[in-house]
Amino acid sequence: MQKRWGSLSDKGTVTLNTDLIRAPKECIDYVVTHELCHLKYHDHSPEFYKLLDSVIPGWEKIKHKLELSMV
Repeated sequence: MQKRWGSLSDKGTVTLNTDLIRAPKECIDYVVTHELCHLKYHDHSPEFYKLLDSVIPGWEKIKHKLELSMV
């Protein structure tokens, strides 16, 4: 995976970018949770983000931290 941190297949398999091993734990948790939220909402709809926000409030800051730390 060169451009994604994670993905969820149609069969429900979560695949993670191996570069995540170098990321802070909260960033790994964010990526895993993001992909698990796709089990309920397969797109990035408002409902998806509402679910993500309910599980990880402030996820935007964690995502930004991930993007900065992995440059």
